[in-house]
Amino acid sequence: MENKRYCLVIELKENHVEEYKNIHINAWPELLKAEKAAGMKEELIWVYKNLSILYIECEDIDKVFKVYANDEVEKKWNITVCPWFKEIPIFDGTEKVETLEKIFDLNQQLAGKLEQF
Repeated sequence: MENKRYCLVIELKENHVEEYKNIHINAWPELLKAEKAAGMKEELIWVYKNLSILYIECEDIDKVFKVYANDEVEKKWNITVCPWFKEIPIFDGTEKVETLEKIFDLNQQLAGKLEQF
């Protein structure tokens, strides 16, 4: 199975943006290993104002989060970080992860077919 590309946006509480940035800049090594072990091939995060923009490459994002949600370090991370979100996303594999709809892809469209991932 090939990797798919996903993009997510999470709105942060304005008074927690700096904390959110700092915890990611100094991300816990055990968390990084857990993400890889769950199946993430790539994860990039940008912050724009109070929006966290996540880009993830993996085979199946729902499966990744289902595995990841059972990891103890992930549970600890969520206890720390989730209160900083305006609306807490469900990343535990019980629901489909809500991602952005892709409407343009230069290379795919040059090849004649726009695909969602």
